[in-house]
Amino acid sequence: MRARPMHPLEIDPAFAASWDRLVAARGVHADPFDTHAWFASTLHGHHDPLDDIRVVSVLDDADQPRALLPLERIGAERWGVFSAHRRPRSHVVVHPDEPHGADSIADALARTGIRELRLHRMPSRDPETHRLIAGLRACGYTVSAREKACDMLAGVEGGWAGHKARFRSFDRYAHRFAARVRAHWDLTVEETAGVAHERDLDAGFAIYTDLFARSWKGPLQPAAAEARRELIARAARHDWARLYILRVDGIPAAMHLWFRLGDVATWHSTAYDERFAALGIGTVVQWQAQEAVLTEPWPTGSSPRLVDLMPTRTPQKLRLAPERPALWDIEAIRDRRLLAATLPARGFARATRMSVEQHLRVRRAKAADEAPTLVAETVIPPAINPHGESGHKLDPVHEAGVEDNRPIALACGYRGTDVVDGGRARGETWWLVGEEPHTLVHLGADRTVHTVAALGTDRDRPRAWKPDEPVRSVATALGETLRLYLLDPAGGAGTPLRQECEPVPWPLARTGPTRLTSKGTTR
Repeated sequence: MRARPMHPLEIDPAFAASWDRLVAARGVHADPFDTHAWFASTLHGHHDPLDDIRVVSVLDDADQPRALLPLERIGAERWGVFSAHRRPRSHVVVHPDEPHGADSIADALARTGIRELRLHRMPSRDPETHRLIAGLRACGYTVSAREKACDMLAGVEGGWAGHKARFRSFDRYAHRFAARVRAHWDLTVEETAGVAHERDLDAGFAIYTDLFARSWKGPLQPAAAEARRELIARAARHDWARLYILRVDGIPAAMHLWFRLGDVATWHSTAYDERFAALGIGTVVQWQAQEAVLTEPWPTGSSPRLVDLMPTRTPQKLRLAPERPALWDIEAIRDRRLLAATLPARGFARATRMSVEQHLRVRRAKAADEAPTLVAETVIPPAINPHGESGHKLDPVHEAGVEDNRPIALACGYRGTDVVDGGRARGETWWLVGEEPHTLVHLGADRTVHTVAALGTDRDRPRAWKPDEPVRSVATALGETLRLYLLDPAGGAGTPLRQECEPVPWPLARTGPTRLTSKGTTR
């Protein structure tokens, strides 16, 4: 056995395959961010010179890896984990049957002359982290380990049935959301990106990037998108990748990217179309994706023993990840006594500086003056002849009921039905326009129109409309003059009319029979 730093160009296909097998052999410590698949896909978008990147490797007699630690130069005689800012954590990757792999890597670092080393979010639960720290100290390094974050994990016993029983309350919670969606629309989850679906990768990834763009995360930058696609493609060849797409009435609404590697199901990323936020689809796709990844047959010789929800805390993760071992930022210094003596203080000062800088960025963003929105009032009186002697017959109108609160929230772009409930308490109403509703009009108690939402009744040939057309139908049906405020550079400061487009058709089964003509008379 020997250890040495390897240049990226030295890594041939056989070494790359051995690297990936090494990670997969690590059981509950297997991590997609340690694989050659991730390294190679990230390397292609990496702008630093390749000469500043090394893979410190412990090799067997056939020159295949038994232990690995990819590094990059981050300063004069200072090295850190490769692409630390692009990964949630890092491991020193050691085969389970190699007891001295971490020691050999520490020795190789010392022999190479690396005086400063920074290791990003190393898992405290991994025995190899502790062995590496001990090895560095034995080689003359002063080592400081500071808790930076924590993993979010859940052990799995008894497969999906046991996992569901352990999180019974969340299972019921997710099923309530799913039942509410199914009361109005079809709800399905499909899988792509696995070996059996490799031909569908392009189509699946196009949906993936589109949902990112429609989510709170915003669009993936081209380099990031290409690296992500390459990672999924490389992982799919090993049957690691699982991309789950949740559809509402056939429309992609949310997605989850998972990896099943070793004995671990790792949740990599999620995104959902914010137009569907009122349906709670983030909860639905989370639980249904977990069911799919834990239920399907796993590779021979492995079984799901751990669900890894990745670092960072969210309310959902706090419910589903009861095991939260610390992640450590590790700094090691050799042959620099003054720096070694101040190592803990330097780490604390760096963390404090980053926290202050982030706080100041948030404050500056909040304090930035926003230009007022300029609007002008438009008055919509009832039509003189609602029956359309001029050849244009006005559409029938009826009021949406309390049972329609969820479709209303979806159509108006609200994040939940509480906005609709609060509006009803203030005397606000919602009106459906059209025999098969094509437009929803939100009317305030003061007869001001707040929102006009186009409903997706015909996806192939969407109905062309101007906001004043459906508003005039409502004004005529009620026999009242309505007001709305449209953007106008010559106007005054105000709140403009919201114009939304519902992503799925209005659920016709929920449409009531009452229709109104002019002056509020029923027919």
